[in-house]
Amino acid sequence: DRHFDPQEWIQGLTLAAEHFNGHPPIVAMSLRNELRGPRQNVNDWYNYMSQAALAIHKSNPNVLVVISGLNYDTELQFLRNKPLNIDLGKKMVYETHLYSWSVGLKDVWIKQPLNRVCANSISTLNERAGFLITGENAVPLIMTEFGFDETGSSVADDRFLTCLQTYLVGNDLDWGLWAFQGGYYVNVDKVPVNETFGVLDDTWLKLRYPNFTNKFQLLQRKNQDPTSKLSNAYILYHPLSGNCAQVNNNNELEIGSCVNQNKWTYNGSQILFNNTSKCLTSAGEGLPVSVSDNCQSKNSSWQTASLSKLHLATVDQDGKQLCLQDSNSSNSSVVASKCICINDDSLCLDDPQSQWFQLVATNV
Repeated sequence: DRHFDPQEWIQGLTLAAEHFNGHPPIVAMSLRNELRGPRQNVNDWYNYMSQAALAIHKSNPNVLVVISGLNYDTELQFLRNKPLNIDLGKKMVYETHLYSWSVGLKDVWIKQPLNRVCANSISTLNERAGFLITGENAVPLIMTEFGFDETGSSVADDRFLTCLQTYLVGNDLDWGLWAFQGGYYVNVDKVPVNETFGVLDDTWLKLRYPNFTNKFQLLQRKNQDPTSKLSNAYILYHPLSGNCAQVNNNNELEIGSCVNQNKWTYNGSQILFNNTSKCLTSAGEGLPVSVSDNCQSKNSSWQTASLSKLHLATVDQDGKQLCLQDSNSSNSSVVASKCICINDDSLCLDDPQSQWFQLVATNV
């Protein structure tokens, strides 16, 4: 915007920082939402973001300073070669946004193999922003905005959400969701307007997305505690449902709440149950997966499969590859089934989400 005055913007941030200094509920200030347009450039970004961040920190040294990137806050990759070298007293935090259309066209989630699309989306996210939380000079990153059509009418958005869940849970990333409101009294030239991305429906009384509570349950809890003295274990997570794998009284695997989820260890082959010698074992195609003492057999060895690495696969006695799958039955059992689209075949467009299982590290 050629009429935008950066110094006026910095003055506004300074006034806000001063106003909320000493208010403990205010823990962070974000500099700018979704920079965009033909005039955006890296040189101006370094110049003005540095000035604004330092101005906030000087006026209110207690708050986290949240710094956004370019192109609708999807791009921070320029920081790989040139970090933002300013001193904010360890209170610098970066933010990024992501939607189903942020990496290419939205319809790729339907028209291309889902394992490929999910893997490409996560890879691009890591290239643009996720790299910030890795390596010796890692810095905090928050997914401050993502969203999906909560009416359930967009297959692309539903698939995008399940894929993104695995990234957020796998990295124990803090996040913010667009949006909470059910609608608007006035939006542009329309009255009223329904917000299809809203958590609440148009009555503002009910959840718009019926499975919201289950879908987001593991995302809403802390899975990694830097102060914990416990060693890492794993949660066996089923992102499509939002639930976790449990062992029932028959020693069989089923899908259930993540509130009291079972813990697992994984040695690169066997998935061991809750610090016991029992391991996850397939009894054959279409049959329930159980925990057993038969941990040296081929059907007790599990590897991640497909480009998305979201399939857990074993082989039967004949060498046929089988994957964990939610049976979608009344008892929520998990069975071993023929793997769905684990090879990168452009003609394989079947939906593999029922077979997506993720070992999520936790020390809490």
